[in-house]
Amino acid sequence: MFSFRFCLLCLISVSLFHSANLVSAAEKSEEAARLVKVLNSDAGTYDKAMACRRLAAIGDASSVTAIAKYLGDEKLATYARSALENIPGPAADKALEESLKSVKGDQLVGVINSIGKRKDKNATQELATLLSDKNAKVAIAAAHALGAIGTKEAATALQAALGKGDAKVQNEVGFACLMCARSLAEKDKPTALTLTKAVRKSDLPKNIKLAATQRAIVLQGKAGLGLLTDELKSDDLSQFRSGLQAARELGKIATPTLIAAYPNLSDERKALTIAALSLAHDSAALPLVREAATKGSGALQLQAINSLSELDESLNESAQLQVLGDLFGLVKQNNPEIGGAAEAVIIKFSSSQPASQVKTSIETNTRKLVENEALPEQLAGLKLAGECRISSLTPTVLQLVSHSNPEVKQAAIAALGGTTSSADLSQLIGLALKNPGDANIGTALKSACARLPLEETANTLAAAMKEASIEQQQLLLNQLAAIGGETALKTVVEAARSDEDALQNTATDLLGKWVTIDVAPPLLELAKNLENRKYKIRALRGYIRVARQLNMTPEQRLEVCRNTLANAERNDEKKLVFEVLRRYPTPQAVSYTIELLGDKQLNVPAAATVISWAERGTPIEEDLLLHALQQVVATTSNNNLKQRAAQQLDRVKAQAKQNEKDLGFQSLYDGKSFAGWHGNEEIFRIEDGEIVAGNLTEKVERNEFLRTNKEYDDFELKLEFKLLGDKTNAGVQIRTAEIPDHHEVSGYQADLGTGYWGCLYDESRRRKILAGPDKEKRDFPVRMDDWNTYRIRCEGPRIQLWINGIQTVDFTEEDPKIPLKGIIALQIHGNLVNQVHYRNVRLREL
Repeated sequence: MFSFRFCLLCLISVSLFHSANLVSAAEKSEEAARLVKVLNSDAGTYDKAMACRRLAAIGDASSVTAIAKYLGDEKLATYARSALENIPGPAADKALEESLKSVKGDQLVGVINSIGKRKDKNATQELATLLSDKNAKVAIAAAHALGAIGTKEAATALQAALGKGDAKVQNEVGFACLMCARSLAEKDKPTALTLTKAVRKSDLPKNIKLAATQRAIVLQGKAGLGLLTDELKSDDLSQFRSGLQAARELGKIATPTLIAAYPNLSDERKALTIAALSLAHDSAALPLVREAATKGSGALQLQAINSLSELDESLNESAQLQVLGDLFGLVKQNNPEIGGAAEAVIIKFSSSQPASQVKTSIETNTRKLVENEALPEQLAGLKLAGECRISSLTPTVLQLVSHSNPEVKQAAIAALGGTTSSADLSQLIGLALKNPGDANIGTALKSACARLPLEETANTLAAAMKEASIEQQQLLLNQLAAIGGETALKTVVEAARSDEDALQNTATDLLGKWVTIDVAPPLLELAKNLENRKYKIRALRGYIRVARQLNMTPEQRLEVCRNTLANAERNDEKKLVFEVLRRYPTPQAVSYTIELLGDKQLNVPAAATVISWAERGTPIEEDLLLHALQQVVATTSNNNLKQRAAQQLDRVKAQAKQNEKDLGFQSLYDGKSFAGWHGNEEIFRIEDGEIVAGNLTEKVERNEFLRTNKEYDDFELKLEFKLLGDKTNAGVQIRTAEIPDHHEVSGYQADLGTGYWGCLYDESRRRKILAGPDKEKRDFPVRMDDWNTYRIRCEGPRIQLWINGIQTVDFTEEDPKIPLKGIIALQIHGNLVNQVHYRNVRLREL
């Protein structure tokens, strides 16, 4: 029996794969149609749930009826609602509306929630009725949905429901009124205000009424400042906080009101008010905030200092200089908490691309701190020098590295990570080389190297290698690897070629962990040419790691696999290649794995890779996977693998047959006769169910075509082909016209043959290649002297070609005079000694 579950799992996997590759609307429509069939079948609950889940992403109006019938199903309702919530258009709205009258209980609650998510205005009247439903869950859901819909009609219904029903429902109706008021704020402010007023007068919990007052203040803007003042004067802290929240939403227009209220507040409330003022970024609040920062105490002072950083962007240069004076004064107060907060604000000022006078002020005041002999001030200055990246202080900081006080010494080392410029880098490198075991100096060097210009930094590090000891060179190599880049890579590769074992060890280890794919070529070269076997193996493992872990094109990844197998001496490295192939099952990788089945030494891991793809439902084009499994059965001598491959082959065949049936594919060739075709039957013949033309002993005198009797416009065509001979040429004509009384035809050709594989050629018309792979890539997808698959899709002006699952053409015709309808014809090229075989020709019209 055909397995819906397996079909669906594969379908979802393929769908996810397609989503990443921007599938066409037509392909999504076809997939959706297959999923609707699952919903209309006797498939199990899991299969139908997965169908709904996928339809949530690709479904349209045509999917709605099939989904909607599960809205009352206890097990599938959630999946059905999720799908309908995401399907655009009125059909989904209507289905949900209609179900309000039929579903009950929790399913009804779910439907109401879905209507709320879609903000379906047409459901307002029915939802208003449900506000008085005896089931509290239903009434609450209806209230929330009306709040989300947010129209005047919804507001009227909600306001009418205030004061009715049990307390729990009333509370939720109150919240829904506020949701609705928020939605109406821009389009119908009077109605929104009416709602908030009604909530404030209702007998509802304090938190709801506070929220209503807050919303009323915001809705009125300047007109609501009087109400804001009342809230700020309240003895109730929660009411005060609610007022501040409203002030935050109002922004700068609330600043005068907050400033006026400030003097009469407690320190706790002053701190909260300063926080609200700073978020408005209004410079009018600066005097108040400065006073609190310099004269306040405790939490109020800390809040004021922190708020100065929020005001920074609203201040002019003069005001910033005043604030910096305050902040540096606070740093000198020898209060770690206050000083630390002030330092953080200074650092933020420095990082915001300050004006020249502000920058100079920061540098001057920081220098004074660094040169001050008082320990707390000097430590603060060193911290600021590093965090503000004041490079002019580097000479002074370097001197302090030799300070007798360990705190000063360590602070100076840390500061160098920020102050060191490219001009000073060699001095920091020298310091690190003299102290190779000092982790703090190493960290400072790494910090400096990470932020300085890449290649300039790498050149400075590389230059230091020349006079360094082995231990010092190892330190420099680690720094180079940390920054990466062309010069760094070149220097580490040179070290890997060194005669010094310690350098080779460090360099090959670093190259094996390199994070960019430009390391691949040098790793391969090292794997080929290093004399030390240990490092050869390490280089090769690093090389294959690039393909396993880094982003590469399918072609690049395949090249790494080929080169690794060509140079691997141990099975351990060969196994890694098959891990790559298993992890990245691109059409190119599958074709290459099929190729490896022919190698006796690699047959078993290659076969195991193919079988693992099939058993895991890996998204691979069906014809390609079928061929791979057929080759495993034909080539492997491992009985276990052969048996597993045969089982998967039967399953995939059945699945492919069913999928093609579902999609509407029809055979164009019955395997016995040329029914539906016409052409030169002295050239074309039937052998073993195959269409064959030409032979390997005589030339075919001219181009010959076996042609369909019927014309096609939009379609998808699949067939298998095999070309034999030293130089081969054939093709599949599409959207082609017959030339009266002539052996030639005129139209598009999906080309086949040496130098033309996978190209789109314009036969007897423009007489040129319209699109195709680069010349050096044309032969890759083809299995010479063996069966291959061609997939051809024509839809409107777009033509796409795939050989063995690898897309070779995506062409859009721009000439409106070119016909987009015609016959299909199978070609053998003239004046060549070659033979072409075609079979399994099937087509579906789009």
